[in-house]
Amino acid sequence: MPEPDGQLSEISTTAPTFVFVHGLTSNSFFWTPVVRELALLGHRSLPVDLPGHGLDGSIPLSYQAQDIAAFTTGPSPMAAITVQDNVTHVIDAVRQVRRHGPVILVGHSLGGITIGLVGNAIPEAIQRIVYLSAFCPSTPDAPSAMALSQTPEALKDVPIPNPDHSLFLGMEPVSRGLIRFNLRSADPEALEDFRVTNMPEATLEQMLLVLNFGMQPEDGAQTNFADARVEADTWGRIPRSYIRLTRDNVISAALATKMIDDADRLTPDNPFDVHSLEAGHAGVMFRARELAAILDRLV
Repeated sequence: MPEPDGQLSEISTTAPTFVFVHGLTSNSFFWTPVVRELALLGHRSLPVDLPGHGLDGSIPLSYQAQDIAAFTTGPSPMAAITVQDNVTHVIDAVRQVRRHGPVILVGHSLGGITIGLVGNAIPEAIQRIVYLSAFCPSTPDAPSAMALSQTPEALKDVPIPNPDHSLFLGMEPVSRGLIRFNLRSADPEALEDFRVTNMPEATLEQMLLVLNFGMQPEDGAQTNFADARVEADTWGRIPRSYIRLTRDNVISAALATKMIDDADRLTPDNPFDVHSLEAGHAGVMFRARELAAILDRLV
């Protein structure tokens, strides 16, 4: 029987399902290794494609042909996607999954913005919320992922990107609501800069697999700038975990500490349960077995 609007079914099973939310320019394929490892431990998982991602995404012909000038200046439906579109999409997935048991909601990187807002909206539907080196804004001074990325903590002890050799295609698309990368670049310096920043433990060959299977060349920019502060009286009721990645050069150790401490001050009676994993920001998927073991202990 369908649920009335705004209500959730009672559930009788105690077996949780992990619902995974990817980060910027990523997709559900990113989670394949950890879904496999969790299945071997007896756990259900649902990796979500946010709107415009995965098989709902697109590869412009200009990008396919490596006409980068045309790709950079061309339009994209991704520019119209808002953070609320992402939140609504994940809420629908959580509600459907919760008919079968509790939900553990996991977000990586920019996916932290979406899962935090989902927690604000439907805290009663989430057994635990897990931030995998993910953004968690909670203060007026840094209410968004972009604001957090510009704090002094974000720049501490991480490599400085090389603007002359980068897969990032510049700020002009961002002003039109888009973030674009040339993931098929043959520039060895740009590829090495991306590897060191995102997955320092990976070889070039491993990184190329991630670029081709787990990432896509464009994303909407609105989620980066949205006010996404978590709320004490809703999100703050959910048991929560933060998994720090000790080789992360995207979300620095200092920024992770700041986000954890800020959120704990917001809800001191429900602090983060903190874990660490030796992995880079995107290279964490090469440590899927270890990540699955941490998640298994959270059940």
